[in-house]
Amino acid sequence: SPTQEELKKEIENLKLLVTGQKLTTPVNTLPTVNFKKEKPSESTKIAETEETHFDFDDFRTLREAPNAQLNLISEKTNAALAKTNTVVVEKNLTPEIPSVLMAIKQSLIDQGVNAQLINKIIDTNLDALSPAILEDFSRLDRFIKHQLTACLPPARKSLALVPSKVMALTGISGCGKTSCCAKLASFYMITMGKKVVWIEADTVRTSAIAEARTYAETLGIPLFLAYTPQELAELLESQKDADLILVDTAGCNPRNEDNVVELGSFLSTIPSGCTYLVASATTKDQDLIQTEKTLKQFGIKGVILTKTDETGSFGASFNLLWRSKLPLFFVSSGHQIFGNLKPGNPEHLATAVVDGDYPEK
Repeated sequence: SPTQEELKKEIENLKLLVTGQKLTTPVNTLPTVNFKKEKPSESTKIAETEETHFDFDDFRTLREAPNAQLNLISEKTNAALAKTNTVVVEKNLTPEIPSVLMAIKQSLIDQGVNAQLINKIIDTNLDALSPAILEDFSRLDRFIKHQLTACLPPARKSLALVPSKVMALTGISGCGKTSCCAKLASFYMITMGKKVVWIEADTVRTSAIAEARTYAETLGIPLFLAYTPQELAELLESQKDADLILVDTAGCNPRNEDNVVELGSFLSTIPSGCTYLVASATTKDQDLIQTEKTLKQFGIKGVILTKTDETGSFGASFNLLWRSKLPLFFVSSGHQIFGNLKPGNPEHLATAVVDGDYPEK
């Protein structure tokens, strides 16, 4: 058995190890303890005086300190586990997307539809539709197309009426403005019997003038050249008896300020509500965003979508109409000037986004 001195030293060392502090009660005040097995006599009993009283709080501190530290570690561990478990629970609460809905979602992603819009549509269907419908491709496909259609502004579904007496077509180079002018001219003159006039404002490029002249001669309609904004204004006034005046403008580079200013000087002579943005379905999403952002200051009335037969990706075109809230007036495809002009139809564009092919009818 340890001696009294060894016990005192062990207690003191234990407190130093656990708390880093010495005993508050001096060691020399510890009582004399009889370690013999026999019953102590009356003369050897501890006298409970102030000088010899043992402070049990010190021993209690020694005894409880390790447990307190363990409790602190346990509390921190439990808190960390609770936080982790919360994250796990939250992840588990996220509903799993059924395979059919996931396939449609992936199709929209591949098409380049805006990610925020995709997530909104998917979440709406998960919340609103029954599990049976979510696994029914035919019904779900139809619902998704209806929802995409509802995201677009309503558009005219007939070509019979001229949308405006003056139609000034603007857009980036190569978007198909000139060929679109030819298709509009052929339809309204030949099919609808309208008096059509063509004003060519892209006079910088000789190739543009030659192309316009070829179309005009083929169709048998008058062609006028406008080299300045003033000449354009005079021609618009002199040809006001026509049923439709088509104005083909020069291709715009939305990244070139001088080019935009020059285009603006011509478009400033166009009556309000008569300027249309021609956008190729093959143009990248970011380029369409910048083009619309730059040209909207000129009062764009609507969009004419071209080259729908040259791509299987329609997400960028859809995003353009969805962001700008501009209606789709016409859709053009092919190089022939006869029979390749269709009225803008949001349902058809929604179908093209899901199926990857623009409907023929």
